[in-house]
Order: sequence, then structure tokens, then C-alpha cells
Amino acid sequence: MAQGKWRRVVWKHRGKARDDASTGAEVEESVVGESFEFAFDNEAFSDRVLRIEVVGSDGAPRADSRKRRRREEDKSNDEEGIDYSSTVTGTPVLRVNTIHVSSAILAAKSPFFLQLFSNGMKESDQRQPTLTIGDSEEKAFMEILIFMYSGKLTPTTEPTLILDMLMVADKFEVISCMKLCSQRLLDLPMTPESAVRCLNMPSSISMAAALKEAAKQFLAERYKELLSTNFQDELMRVPLAGIQAILSRNRLGAASEESVYDFVLRWARSRYPNSEVRDKILSTRLLPLVPWVLGMTNDIQIDHPSCIINLTIKREKCSRLVPSGLMCSPSFHCAGRDFFLSACCVTTDQSQFFSLAIKMLEDKGAIRGTVDYEIGAKTRPSLKFVTKYRCTTSTDSMGQDGCCVPWSELMADDNPYFIDDKLHLQIHVKITPLP
Repeated sequence: MAQGKWRRVVWKHRGKARDDASTGAEVEESVVGESFEFAFDNEAFSDRVLRIEVVGSDGAPRADSRKRRRREEDKSNDEEGIDYSSTVTGTPVLRVNTIHVSSAILAAKSPFFLQLFSNGMKESDQRQPTLTIGDSEEKAFMEILIFMYSGKLTPTTEPTLILDMLMVADKFEVISCMKLCSQRLLDLPMTPESAVRCLNMPSSISMAAALKEAAKQFLAERYKELLSTNFQDELMRVPLAGIQAILSRNRLGAASEESVYDFVLRWARSRYPNSEVRDKILSTRLLPLVPWVLGMTNDIQIDHPSCIINLTIKREKCSRLVPSGLMCSPSFHCAGRDFFLSACCVTTDQSQFFSLAIKMLEDKGAIRGTVDYEIGAKTRPSLKFVTKYRCTTSTDSMGQDGCCVPWSELMADDNPYFIDDKLHLQIHVKITPLP
């Protein structure tokens, strides 16, 4: 991707030269079509006064709802049109701006304004039509109005402003401005904020696919050190598509597998409070990107103060843990907290051990109290679960608790643990809230 350069646009070039943002070289300002900059907000060249009501952003009509309503209106040929002058009920108007405009100039640049000033909208026959915009759109909207007169964008290397302009241009259907803003975004270095916004860009924008791909590349490169403490707060704000890009495009070392899994669960918890939605996102979108997570199967997931979870591991997958492999189970829930079981081979100077450990994810808003853990394994010949590990700890202790079995004992031909070549485990977790 070009870093900090304005790419030449195949349109008519006019206006005075300016300095390139990164090289200092002079380039001509790109002008789309004829320039009517002299007529901007000039009463002598205007036939309407545009009244702009600025409301809180939550009260402004959304772009997609406007377009949907316009499509419905077009299909029904409703001569009365749509009223865009009223604000959402109960939303206070922060301020009102007025500006002299030429209906011909704006209509030539935007199908939205063409309909506003001709037919199909209630304001068509008004000398002072009203638009309602959010306060977060105000600056970008004024830039778009200036663009429709001058045919050029205000030089800026700030991707946030260009994104605001792109979204407003999409909202009011200023196609030529959308193309120019999209191209500028591709030419500028991205920031974490601009990359996240590009990932959420509506498909109605013609270059949305290219911008989303550029955002994914940026995020994958920026967060290739996924577990760095410098980025944990930033990563919690990255949407699902960004996390998928990071996991799928970066090779994560085996030594950090459990920590990566820990991060994925923490991210999912912070983004998806509903456990059912969270489990679906994890199982279908994220965990398949971390193959070692799929070594165990989970028979049950419940969310009560006490829960019993049954897990199985195939003998073949246990064998792959030598000499330093790791597997993690899908997460399970208990009293609003997430847990998972990890299995690994621990190698010492004298021997090797099969280690099982339960890890609890941190959640400051969840129930606090004592935690009782039990790990059991189904054994022959009784085919009943036998407790191999038991301990009591606190929800404030974020370590992991578990047990070890000598590797030679686990994998011996006459071992009591593998039944039908599967290791059957049962995890019992109970949380007792503080009084």
C-alpha cells in the first residue's frame, strides 16, 4: 500500500498546487467536473436556503434507513413524498445552521438532492428545506457541500475525517466524492481507529471490499505480537472481522498457544455478553482458526453455580502432545465466569508427565467467592469416574489448578484410562459466593 501519497485521479485538474502530505512535492489539487466555488453560500447565485438541524448523533436518521425508505417510496410512487425535516421525537435540536445553496448545482452532484429539489419529498416546493444531521456528521457534511461546488476535497492526511466524509457522501449519494474519499483512504497509512471503521463499512460503498482488505492487512501486521501488553486494550475494541484477520494471517508460536486461547475467550466475553451468542461465535468463527483448540469435545455447557463438564481426548491426539504440545477445551461457564481445561506434556530432566489444568478467565463483574475444582477420569474395569484431583481456591486467584500423571503410566498398554482409545474426563466446578 502506498504510504502517505495522494494518488492522481483521472479527472480534470484545476486550482492551485499544494504540497504532497509525505514528500513535500507539489501536486495539483484534483477537481471533479466544473468548479463553482465562487457560488458557495453566495445569495446572488442561490435559489434556496438550506436549513440544517444538528441533533445528537443517536437521533439522526441513519443512512441505510433513509435509502430503504426512499426505495419504498419510489416503488409506491407516493406523490406526498418523505418528510426529512422533522427530528426524531424527543431528540433535542442542538443548533440550526442555514446556508444559501443552488438547487441545480447540488442536484447535479447528488440523486438525493435531485429528489429533494424536484419531486418525491415534502420539501420540494419549499424555499427553505430542512435536513437533520447528527453532530458527529456536521463537519463532514459541510465538507461535502463545499465539494459539490468546488469539485475538490480539502487537503488532509487525517483518515478519520476522510472516513466521516465518505460515510456522509454515501448517505447523501454524492458518488464522485465517495470515489475520491475511498481512493485517498487507500493511499494513506491506516490507524487502528480507521481500520476498525473500514471493517464496519457498508457494502453500498463501491470500494468497500478493497478498504476492508487493506484494514485486515493493517491489523494483522500491527498485532502480529498478539499477546503484547501494549495492545491489549486496543485489541478489545477490534471487531470480529479484525480478530479473524489477525488469527488467520499470523503464525502464533506453540509456546503461547494457551495464552492466545485465553485472549480469544476474554475478547469474546467482552464483545458478546450473551453466552449463547458468544459460544456460537467462538465455535464457528474463531476456534477453527486455532486448530489445537479442537482436540477435545464438549458434551455440555451450562451456567449455574455448580456445573459438571464431560470432555474426551483421543489417544492419537494425546500422543501428539510429546514433547511439548498443548490442547485446550472449548470454554464452559459457571456462575457467569468462563473456564477451560488445558492438557499438555511437561518434560523434566528425569521424565515426562501428562498435565491437566483448569483455568478461570478474569471477569471483574462476575460473582466473587470460593471455587471448588475436581478432575475425574473414567477408568477400567468399573467404567466409572474416579477423582484424580481436588482443590479449593478463590475467584480472585487467576492462576490455573490441575494435576499430573506420569506419561509412561498414561500411555502404557495396560493403562486403565483409555476406553475405546479415548480418555474420558469429568470436570466439576462449584462457586460459593462470598456472604
